[in-house]
Amino acid sequence: MKLRDLLELCRVSNLPTVWSNSFIGLIAGLYIFDDFQAEDLADHLPVIAIFGTLFALSMSLIYCGGMVMNDWVDREVDAKERPSRPLPSGRVSAKQAKYLTLLMFFWGFVLVLFTTGLGALTPHGMDAGIVVLVLIATVVLYNYLHQKTPLAVIPMGLCRSLIILCGVAVVGPFEELTDSPVRLIFLAGPAATLLVYTVVISVVARRETEGSFGGPKTIMNMIAAMPLLDAAWLIAMGLWPASLFCVACAGMTKLAHRKVAGS
Repeated sequence: MKLRDLLELCRVSNLPTVWSNSFIGLIAGLYIFDDFQAEDLADHLPVIAIFGTLFALSMSLIYCGGMVMNDWVDREVDAKERPSRPLPSGRVSAKQAKYLTLLMFFWGFVLVLFTTGLGALTPHGMDAGIVVLVLIATVVLYNYLHQKTPLAVIPMGLCRSLIILCGVAVVGPFEELTDSPVRLIFLAGPAATLLVYTVVISVVARRETEGSFGGPKTIMNMIAAMPLLDAAWLIAMGLWPASLFCVACAGMTKLAHRKVAGS
């Protein structure tokens, strides 16, 4: 298996959207539990960079594992409809895809627990561990359902929402969420926004395969725009400097799509 085949199989051009979702999850956690404000950004930047990188890597592994599993589950359908993809073309074997999926899920889970327990933030391994297991289970559920029912767009949307929830769990325990019901909006708001937007993308993608409307370019543009939703919520929190990272992720996704297919 060549590196190019692995990158295509994992849909790595979409990863900046995952980094953006991971980032807003952590920042929302700081905002909810630690009263994080824009003026705190410079002082906390080293810690945010370390935790953000580790958490984004964990979510990237789970995302890529989900993409590999998707092609593994769909390998017979793709052999008829998309024979140029890595599995049906023989560039990647089904056995390699299966083990890649398991390894990525496993190390994504381990890395979340490691990130949560580093000590720079209060460890909340139980909450974060449960959320990441639910995330992996939701990814698996989507992959087995998406060819069987149009309702599979719902678990697809939930996958993005759970990234936000997991990021918040890394920062603080869920039992403290009720202490700040107003701040809870900044957990529920971004999560619900991502859920709805991802469902819309999934519906457009399904219609595109049926020839109803849209097309690959439309879908790629919608995916690339996803981090802008995260940026909008950070601005609503009064954290506009942090929103610049999400804007950059949108640009990186758009550029990456020129090199590696994102669907």
